[in-house]
Amino acid sequence: MSDKVEIRRGSWFEPLEDVKGKLMGVISNPPYIPTDDLPGLQPEVGWHEPKLALDGGKDGLDHLLHLCEGLSSALMPGGFFVFETNGNKQSEFLVDFISTKWSSSFCDVEAVLDFADIKRFVRGYRR
Repeated sequence: MSDKVEIRRGSWFEPLEDVKGKLMGVISNPPYIPTDDLPGLQPEVGWHEPKLALDGGKDGLDHLLHLCEGLSSALMPGGFFVFETNGNKQSEFLVDFISTKWSSSFCDVEAVLDFADIKRFVRGYRR
């Protein structure tokens, strides 16, 4: 797969400047947990994951919104995105937000259920 997949390290879209507008897909599991919810996490999550990987800011949307803003310039036409959220409320907000703010950039934006029937993921396509 080394001829098809390239791994780059860096902050968000920063290491992808040279492929801007050429990505076929973006898959992300960004920090999405509201800061005030961090102390109540299950021990297997809170004790083993760094805070940086979990803390999504006051309402959990800081990194999710940053991700959304970068997608339109990162993806090629027809490219897809999928990312994880904190659940129903965040997913529904983001589907509406992306569909409204970037209606000319994205289509078929929807929330996707996890195995517990929670709207856990958001996906869509670049127009």
